[in-house]
Amino acid sequence: MAGSRVLDTAALISWPVSELSGGLIVSHQEDELLRISPDRAAILDSMGLVFCQPNQDSIDLTLDAAKRSGDISGISETDLALVSLALERSAQLITDDYRMQNIATVLGIEWQGVSQVGISEVWSWILICSGCGKEYDTPKSTNAKQKQYGDCRDCGSALRLKKKK
Repeated sequence: MAGSRVLDTAALISWPVSELSGGLIVSHQEDELLRISPDRAAILDSMGLVFCQPNQDSIDLTLDAAKRSGDISGISETDLALVSLALERSAQLITDDYRMQNIATVLGIEWQGVSQVGISEVWSWILICSGCGKEYDTPKSTNAKQKQYGDCRDCGSALRLKKKK
């Protein structure tokens, strides 16, 4: 499906309806849109969007890339599905989410920002203690409570992701 676009929720909210027609989205975005922009959600059916779900193979490849880069715990299941769908359909990913752009770049997926320029290089992440600096393995699954990674087993301080140098 060359020429198709997978649209992040930011595009659904910000772009003119005429730009959205034919865009690929996942079903969870409908709930997200209802929560963030109920007025925009009310016209969802008239936007000409195509609801899709990625297959397990593309989800597995995307999960692997997100784990390698350390981005996995900073993205939602919906974000993961959108990147997977772009991979599966060889579609352009439309998003302002830097983590999604990072994973897309690792996977060789073309992306475009919604209203931001986007990333200029791929980043990798490490999980460290904000107190003593001890390094931990990066999380291996998505995290509903983004930016909450638990506490250090040695000193009890909060863990946080840091860009690898």
